[in-house]
Amino acid sequence: MKKIIIPPAYDNETAHRQVKLLMKQRKRLHVLVYAEEVYISCQKRTGLRYQLNDKSWKWILNYLRKGDYEDFGIFPSRVSHLDNEDFEEIRARELIEQGSNVLIIPFQRETEAVISLRVLFKYGKLYFNIRRTDEFINYLIEQKLW
Repeated sequence: MKKIIIPPAYDNETAHRQVKLLMKQRKRLHVLVYAEEVYISCQKRTGLRYQLNDKSWKWILNYLRKGDYEDFGIFPSRVSHLDNEDFEEIRARELIEQGSNVLIIPFQRETEAVISLRVLFKYGKLYFNIRRTDEFINYLIEQKLW
């Protein structure tokens, strides 16, 4: 008779503690933004899944900008489970309007389904893959990024 092994449920509290530990070690974080969660990587660590809420998003941005890892008032278990397909585009627009260092990753064909953006900070990078639309391309042109 075979044993059935049920994997443990995802625990955002544990992920939060691991992210904070990486921040305390002053690691340069590579953060892939995907819907309302991120995948955090750094040297010797790959793809740590972390679910977001508004405060945790600001916490990650604050670390990337200033290196401050203080997480007072952040409750990682309070995440929104809404599927907002424009989450990445909204966050990328916010960063562009704040004057962040945003780079478009060039692609070889005009038929790519996504536009890849990289936002550079002192303590890491954010990566976005945003659905290609005429509206977003026009926005990038207006911001002189295209």
